[in-house]
Amino acid sequence: MPFINTEKFNNFLLFFIALIFFRFVFEYINKYYIAIIGEKFTKKLREQLFKHQLQVDTSIYDQKGIGKYLLRYSGDLKSIQNYVTKGLFRFSQDLFLILFLLITISYINLNLGAIIAFSIGIAIITLFFINRTLYSISVNRRNQRSAMLAFVNTRLRAMLTIKAFNRYTPEEKRYTKRSKNLYAVGKEYQQTLNFINAIIPMLTYLMLAFLMWYVYFLKTDNTHISNESVLLILILLIISFLPILRRSLRVSIIWKLGDISFNKLLQIFYLEVENSLPFEKKDFANTEISIKNVVIKYPHTEAFIFDKLNISILPKKITAIIGGSGSGKDTLIKLLLKIYLPNEGDIYFGEYSHKELSEKTIRKNISVISNSFPLYGRTVYEAITYSRNKDKKIKASKILKNLQKFETRNNRLELEDTIGDLGATLTSGQKKILLYCRALLTNKPWLIIDSPFKDVNVKTATHLKNILNKLKERKTLIIIDNKIPEGLNADYIYTIKKRSATVVQK
Repeated sequence: MPFINTEKFNNFLLFFIALIFFRFVFEYINKYYIAIIGEKFTKKLREQLFKHQLQVDTSIYDQKGIGKYLLRYSGDLKSIQNYVTKGLFRFSQDLFLILFLLITISYINLNLGAIIAFSIGIAIITLFFINRTLYSISVNRRNQRSAMLAFVNTRLRAMLTIKAFNRYTPEEKRYTKRSKNLYAVGKEYQQTLNFINAIIPMLTYLMLAFLMWYVYFLKTDNTHISNESVLLILILLIISFLPILRRSLRVSIIWKLGDISFNKLLQIFYLEVENSLPFEKKDFANTEISIKNVVIKYPHTEAFIFDKLNISILPKKITAIIGGSGSGKDTLIKLLLKIYLPNEGDIYFGEYSHKELSEKTIRKNISVISNSFPLYGRTVYEAITYSRNKDKKIKASKILKNLQKFETRNNRLELEDTIGDLGATLTSGQKKILLYCRALLTNKPWLIIDSPFKDVNVKTATHLKNILNKLKERKTLIIIDNKIPEGLNADYIYTIKKRSATVVQK
């Protein structure tokens, strides 16, 4: 504030100390609220990202896997948060301060202001060309880091295969090769980044050298700045100016990294999602499902999974669909749940085509028991229901106890037992029982069961057959298996082979 121009040093010092405390309060509030804005923005963004990823078409994940998307929740979101807080809000404030300081210094001495403005211009032009190089290196580095994460994720999920086939050495070699490439890019990135970080203070101190030369020139030329207090204010202004200028010149790095991250996230938001038809509350309890002339092919090929598939599934009946390995049983389940869409043909739910119904509408009526739809959650209770209602817990305990009545004591589970990652600590039989629990707790009118008695002991299998035979009085059951299940009173039996299906009516 150049108008604070007093001959009494004590008055100036008191005013200066007051400014220090004012700056402390302002800086704390300012930094805190800018940080909160960044946190809120990132929170909203990651929630939208996760919501979108849940709706991304399943075929995209089938082709690309999930590993490449994991980095989006760490490095890219952090870069975007920095972009918002430091690249936008903080830089806007710094820009205002720089303009204010330039005007103030120019008010004291116009030539000093001109020297600072010229120095800033040179620094901006220099950094512009260096940052173009940094951008291309940063893109390459981010891509390689993302690919590395995907590689590790895939290998860890295939750990049993690696161990069983002694593939330690080839996988280590592949990882080492990727690691070397990432290291080489990292060296190049650090070289450019630290060159920028080093050149910025050099440029600012060169500016300071020009300023000192000019002040010295004024002195030797017997020209003086008005008085000592003004000179002291000028020195303080320049000292305050340097860190702000350095921070402002570094902001281009934040912009470049943020730009890369925004582009990466936009690529995910542009991925095809399931359709956005509105949810309609419809009851399929007394509805027939008709698969009419359905054609579905393997992605990016002309090979058929089904060619003109026709199946009718009547309500309150047991329909068995039998097929060998590779006949498309898993694809059929995903077609019924509208996870996959046919290339041609229609699937009718009563009078409505699958094209007229949202995925949520269809799935609100159909539950599934299949290893293709794994259990997830920390405990048994979390795995079989998403509700935390007390009545639901009582019901879950009752169903679990009933389904385990023929299991040995050591094999029985309690609701509080942990299940590991996707049920990794459970036996195959325990998983099957929990899959039944999860499906029965949903109380949906249609129930798809894949290999209904596989992995359970003989007594439990008989118990399940009795339950299913009684369930058809109030539910429609679709049994998917590689052979006709004994002891199950199927009303209709379809045999599906590659590309087609035939029906045998009982």
